[in-house]
Amino acid sequence: MTKFKNLSLEYQAIRVYLLSLIVSVISYYPFNQLYIWIFKPATFGGDLFFPIPNLVGDAMMGTIFALYLILPLLVFSIIQKKQWLIWIIGAIIPLLMALVNGGKEIFWALLLSAFGWGLAKGILLIKGKK
Repeated sequence: MTKFKNLSLEYQAIRVYLLSLIVSVISYYPFNQLYIWIFKPATFGGDLFFPIPNLVGDAMMGTIFALYLILPLLVFSIIQKKQWLIWIIGAIIPLLMALVNGGKEIFWALLLSAFGWGLAKGILLIKGKK
């Protein structure tokens, strides 16, 4: 961890973005189920040429929904300086996608982000840092 703290802020941010993206991709399935439970989107089965029922779309939506929680959790628990700026820069694309989709999705995106921020602050409080 001391090696990570010695890196410049840009390299720390890039590493946290990549780590949050990897964790989001790995944990997309429960977040996709949460997305389906909340929004109840129209589901389409496969067709003759693509028999898998929308696996790519489900994985993308689950990954973005997981990113709302995991990005602030990692940014606010690992990075020490300019946390809000790094979080805003990393979350701008997913939050814009939520804004385009409507008020309900932006509400859940901000709620998951606030929950991730609270988890990060709780972890730091338990560790005794801030």
